[in-house]
Parts: sequence; C-alpha cells; structure tokens
Amino acid sequence: MVIVRDYSFPDDLYYTDEHIWVRQDRDTLTLGFDDLAARLIGNVLVVMLADEGTELTPTMVFGTMESMKWVERLKSPVSGMITKVNRELESTPTLVNKEPYGRGWLVKVQGTSNTDIELQKLAGGTKLPEWAGKEVERRTEESKKSKARGTG
Repeated sequence: MVIVRDYSFPDDLYYTDEHIWVRQDRDTLTLGFDDLAARLIGNVLVVMLADEGTELTPTMVFGTMESMKWVERLKSPVSGMITKVNRELESTPTLVNKEPYGRGWLVKVQGTSNTDIELQKLAGGTKLPEWAGKEVERRTEESKKSKARGTG
C-alpha cells in the first residue's frame, strides 16, 4: 500500500492520470475510481455506466459520475468487453467515496490479448510511489485553486 498525505493507493492495482484504477485477476479486469479522486470529487450523487456487453477501447468513455462539485467522464484505460456493472451504485453511489477499492468498483471487463501492453502504460509497481506523490500534489493544488476561485 502506498499512502501519500492520508490518500491510499493499493500497490496491486494500476492507475491512470484520470484516477481510474484497474485490478487484474487473470482475464478479468475490475475498474474503479481511486481514493484521491473519490475524496476530491465530494459525495457522489449519480453514477451512470455503460451496459454489459459494451466493447471498450482505451480512452473510450464508459460512464459518468456526478457530484455537487462536477461531472466526471470515466474513460477506460483498457480494451475488452464489459461483463458486469456494479448495479449497487445506482441506489448507493456514495460507495465510490466510502469504499473506492471495495464495494465502490465500477465495471468488470473481459481483457484482450492487449491487456498486458495496456497495463504497462499505467502507473503501478515500482512507478506507483513517485506517481502517487506527484498526483496528490497536482490534484490538491488544483482543488485549492478551484476553491479560491469559488468554483469547487
């Protein structure tokens, strides 16, 4: 586990700069929203996700997440087909805030032959501590500036 300023980043996951995490379990990839982003976005009010059977490619939007602060477009870091959608988020969207690495997961994706190559492009493993430190600094500074402008 990498912890930076009280934000946690499990070291068995891969992360994007847009704060989507990926957990690989054989050919199944679980996607979620990391602790840093889940806390900065504020209480999640609505989560809308693509349907099971949707084919994803990297950077494809697979859903949106709304809070009082903003609307976040969720972009896939991997290719594959959505095999399961976390329907619990329809009635309890704040699971993203409360349990970002547990019950707050978003979708499960059947990986492709490109999975290993796609995961190598993400922050994880030995790259994780440096990435997490820089991301926490960048995002908390952005949040402070936004609050100072009265937009966050």
